[in-house]
Amino acid sequence: MSALVVWPSTLGLVVFASGLYTYRGDIFSPVWLVRSRITSLGPVFIAAPLATFSGEHFTQARQFSQLVRKCLPARVPIVYFVGACLLAAALSFVARRCLSCSAPLLALTFALFVLLIYLPAALAHARNYVLWIFPFREGSFALGAFSVFVYETRTERSPAFALFARWWTAWVAIFYGLLNILHPQFAPGVPDTRATSAWVPHPQLVAYASGTILVGLGLAILLKKATFPAIIGVGILMTVLTLALFVPDLFLAHGIQERIIAINFVADTLLFAGTMFVIARAVAASAAERTVVRVCFDIDPIG
Repeated sequence: MSALVVWPSTLGLVVFASGLYTYRGDIFSPVWLVRSRITSLGPVFIAAPLATFSGEHFTQARQFSQLVRKCLPARVPIVYFVGACLLAAALSFVARRCLSCSAPLLALTFALFVLLIYLPAALAHARNYVLWIFPFREGSFALGAFSVFVYETRTERSPAFALFARWWTAWVAIFYGLLNILHPQFAPGVPDTRATSAWVPHPQLVAYASGTILVGLGLAILLKKATFPAIIGVGILMTVLTLALFVPDLFLAHGIQERIIAINFVADTLLFAGTMFVIARAVAASAAERTVVRVCFDIDPIG
């Protein structure tokens, strides 16, 4: 097999297995609620795709260098540097070490992807809906990375952050859901222009169902009491699509290019699922902290 397939796959699988081992106490905790155990999978679902993408940066450096702005020197070394940073972030997440540095820096990396690559392209071709998929996807990844920083480092949780996370996540879920409904010929979940694999039964029905669920969950996120379970629902839907549709494509793909595409679909969708889980956890932590503060204030004998 080609190194273009072997290295990204190997790095992703090793980091995924390591993450499951590291977070086993949270995932299988008998005292945690089921939804809390589900959200503990978030960092693992983020780390494995990051490792996969780092492998692609090392094996496809010259192709990726075409995405670097031409005004920057040494574009190939920049690609290698970004790949090393992604791998370092993945290792930090699975080791649960140095998150106060790695999580905000990862958020900054994704934000730079939006500002330097995807947003300028989308603005230059504002009527092309496909180009708007990526700023919101990478922006969600940035928000997810910062959410890990918020709850893992127990930093002060701002109500403004929770509100922004709710509205952003709701909009992205509704936007992606509508694209699934309007373009059912393409693979469901995180929208793309790749047709659903021929082996999938009733592919348009799957796209309609996925889109409807995403729109419904997006609207539910706007309801304060339903925010936490609704964001988790988006993550669960993306996880199901990853396991049911995109993982089988890895084994059914023919040729190097098809396998690379299949790897990217698995990594992108799993990363989006993990992003939803960590955002849900950060929003819930913020709400819980405000509740504790209110209770303490209410029972304060001095007040």
